[in-house]
Amino acid sequence: MRDGVLLVADRLYCPDKPRAPVVFMRSPYGRSALFGIIAGLLVERGFQVLLQSVRGTMDSGGEFDPMRQERADGADTIRWLREQPWCGAQVFGFGFSYLGNAQWALAAEEPEGVDAFGLAMTLSNFRDETLSFGGFTQAGALGWTQLMQGLVDWQPGQKMQRPDPRQLEGVHDHLPVGTLDEAALGRVVTWWRDWTGHDDPADPWWDAIDHSAVPASLKQPIVMVGGWQDIFLPFQMEDFRARQAAGQPTWLTIGPWAHASPAGMIAGLRESLALFRALRDHARPFAQRNRVRVQLQGTRRWLEFPAWPPPAARDTALYLQAGGRLSPARPDADGGHTAYTYDPADPTPAVHGPAINAGAKKRPLRQLVERDDTLLFTAEPFLRDTDVVGDVAVELAVSSDTPDTDVFVALCDVDGRGRAAHVCDGYLRLRPGVAEPDAQGIRRVTVNCWPTAYRFRRGHSVGLVVASGAHPRYARNLGTGEPLATAVAMQPARQQVWHREDRVSSLRLAVLEVG
Repeated sequence: MRDGVLLVADRLYCPDKPRAPVVFMRSPYGRSALFGIIAGLLVERGFQVLLQSVRGTMDSGGEFDPMRQERADGADTIRWLREQPWCGAQVFGFGFSYLGNAQWALAAEEPEGVDAFGLAMTLSNFRDETLSFGGFTQAGALGWTQLMQGLVDWQPGQKMQRPDPRQLEGVHDHLPVGTLDEAALGRVVTWWRDWTGHDDPADPWWDAIDHSAVPASLKQPIVMVGGWQDIFLPFQMEDFRARQAAGQPTWLTIGPWAHASPAGMIAGLRESLALFRALRDHARPFAQRNRVRVQLQGTRRWLEFPAWPPPAARDTALYLQAGGRLSPARPDADGGHTAYTYDPADPTPAVHGPAINAGAKKRPLRQLVERDDTLLFTAEPFLRDTDVVGDVAVELAVSSDTPDTDVFVALCDVDGRGRAAHVCDGYLRLRPGVAEPDAQGIRRVTVNCWPTAYRFRRGHSVGLVVASGAHPRYARNLGTGEPLATAVAMQPARQQVWHREDRVSSLRLAVLEVG
């Protein structure tokens, strides 16, 4: 590297194809096991692979500083790769999750170094997920820290063991959040202290890992694969839409996958291989499909569209009403409000929703809707199967007796017996400067949920949960406005959700006639 640090990489190739196109991967998770298998599959299909361990991991020198080192190191490695006598004319970048972000990072400095990209379950700006919608993704960040600290501490000859996420279940209520690393792992972890010490998304400290300007500018073909329950999906969709708006060649596939699910990884590899093969053979990529391909949840059908959101989808509003109802009619002047109290000492739990661990256990949703610090609004049952395909947003008129509070919403499928099933959700941290209250103390906020493609069956209803937390998926809001890293005092919040003529709250869905 430019600072003299040496990084280790494996080159895999067939002897009879020593100058085949190179697929380049940069991994913090080692070069064997899963990624060694992927490399072997690529080589069997006519490619070379250069699989590199990022700085500070698995034999590579230097100190691991998550995401902040990948731009320079990736660019230096691409330049080195292009100079090797065995490097073919084409170099393709490939990666899931962190590995995909490393490709966005190197492209920020060396935009012409790679001829095409295959990116799955990833995003261009890790700040957006770490400080999701203004909050802190505590459970995911701590689970990943547990995994990575074990890899950073690994020594040659040691047996590699995957940590058990269940070991963290008893520590998530620890305060302050800034010392959760010691509570969970028994040591100070530098990046944990950095993340929790910079809890404002506008803090310039995060600029070093912000590569969100790259997607729109890259002219190379890119295939993206995401999952409806993936932790990165909303941010990956922003990257896709940036490329879509800029007219850059991009193909998107979204299936019924969570983060790190084997089926999603296989789909990411398959789609990327299709792109790389077409370019290697000088063929037109994906000539037989549209730009967007998604699975309609609740069915086995795959749908294709020329763009996202689907142009034919119809924006539909369901308004929150008194008595826990959702209705296509706007509320009247006497609609009033519904109130509840959120107590950070007994935080509203994360019951469902995307998790970094694909096998994370889901508790029955009734454990959420039956609490006294959540609200459930339900629409009339559908008279026929109805497909919601596109963006999901909740526009709320809310008031609180504290300026620091959270809003969590979940779109649900409520069956004929009143049982609610999770479809997708959204979250927003409110603080001074975010959706300032009007003279009456009302904040008008928009909570953007995970996009979806979902079939509501005849006789089922749309349900909407409104709450003020999903702990520990998002670190609980203590209500005092103190810094995340050091706050320990708690302030309960009295919340009011308004649903009257002059203070309208609504659920916005995209309904599509699929047939």
